Formats: sequence, structure tokens, C-alpha cells
Amino acid sequence: MGKIIDNQITGSFSGKFGDDLVFKRYGNKTFFSRKGKNKTPASAEQLKKRAMFTEAHFYADVTLREPEKNEWYTIVAEVNGLRTAQQAVVKDFMTMPEIEDVDIKPYKGKVGDVILMTPKMRLKITKVEVSIYDATGNMIESGLATKKGFNWEYKATVVNPNPERCRAEIVSYDRFDKTHWKVVGF
Repeated sequence: MGKIIDNQITGSFSGKFGDDLVFKRYGNKTFFSRKGKNKTPASAEQLKKRAMFTEAHFYADVTLREPEKNEWYTIVAEVNGLRTAQQAVVKDFMTMPEIEDVDIKPYKGKVGDVILMTPKMRLKITKVEVSIYDATGNMIESGLATKKGFNWEYKATVVNPNPERCRAEIVSYDRFDKTHWKVVGF
């Protein structure tokens, strides 16, 4: 891979040039290399991911034309450590609304006890449903969590006499109507 130093013309290039030369930018630096050749045909899963990636970029192009959404995704990029609003839209489009961490230590089975949840991507999740089941599989309670900063919190509404042998099922949603399930044992 070649590196371009202090060239005003090619220093800002990015993308394919002709059939065999590719320019790439990393920060303020521009690199060029020969286009890679893949000798094995793409699998069905790879083709599906490529189509989704293309769709995500199309969605990003359309979405970022709206000033309010552009501003929103600029904030999403900033809080998630991404460089651009475009990256934030593509990541938001392609990822599931996952809960990365669940803290069940504060939950002791009393009304008002909390279950704390941390999302994998900040500002992605729009709704979280929590259901608590006893050891035999009977539902003890169910309800919506509330947003607390970048995280989510569920407050118990029912007394649970045996909280140490229970499980919580957590369903998180995003603006694309995607859902993600997580089960946590107590």
C-alpha cells in the first residue's frame, strides 16, 4: 500500500480509480493500493449482508438530507465514538437493539427494586419490556423499563417472595421495529 504525502490533488481522493487502483483515507492521510481480488464466490450470507449494507447506505443518504435527522445522527455518532453521522445511520440500520449488560443485584423482590440495563449502542433502543418469571415459569410481573440517561431501568411493581430462583426476559426495540431478546437468571 502506497502513502500519499502533501499532494493537494490526490491527497483528498477516496474510492476506486479505474479498474485496479483504490484510494483510502485514514484520518488526514491518503493511501493507495491495488484493488483486491477475491477468488472464491460469495456465500448466500455474504450476499445478504452486502445487500443490507447497500440498503443501509441508501437509507443514510436519504435520512441525512433532513436537517433534524442529520443533527440527531451527529449526536448519535458523537456519543458512540463514531466519526460521522453517516456511520451512525449505517450502524443504527444494520445492528440489533441489543442490551449489553444487565445488573440484577439491586433487585431483591421488593416493590420498587430495580433492574438496570446498558445498551450496546447508545441512543439506539426506543423501548424495553421486562418480564420476571419464577422458577416454575409463571410470570410474576411484566412492564416497560424507563430510560435513564443512555441506560434503561425497570422498577418492580410486585412483591416476589423468592427472587433468587427467577429469570428476567428482556425485549428491546429500535426505530426499525427490530427486536432483541435477552434472558437473565437471578
